[in-house]
Amino acid sequence: MFVTMPAGFAKSHEDNTTVKSVQQEAQDLLEALKDYTADQRDEAIERSKTALDILDRRIDELETDIADNWDQMSSAAREKTRESLKTLRKKRNDVAEKYGSLKASSTSAWEEMKQGFSDAYEDLSDAWAKSVNEFDKNNSDK
Repeated sequence: MFVTMPAGFAKSHEDNTTVKSVQQEAQDLLEALKDYTADQRDEAIERSKTALDILDRRIDELETDIADNWDQMSSAAREKTRESLKTLRKKRNDVAEKYGSLKASSTSAWEEMKQGFSDAYEDLSDAWAKSVNEFDKNNSDK
């Protein structure tokens, strides 16, 4: 699941975000969520919200990098990048829905909602990694 990022792409991000660091953050969140009980719901929701905010900023950075390099991409690279971003946005919307369910969950549904959110967040993290790798591959092909 962990992928290393070519150094050239990592340097293009102000915070040196790498696929590995984002996936590690996702794993850390998912591991922490496993331990939260229904009584710790507010803590779990706050930690999840913080993680989503960070990932949203990273998605914004990726989209900015893509926009900055769009004119240099081939039409095939643009199409692959467009599809990758479409998948990424869909996964982000899925996580938003699961986050809403997590926030509204009852004590009896907590474990099920927590698992649903965790699965969706992991899918989003994987989609982000694929998008970054696709962009990096397409950017290096120009």
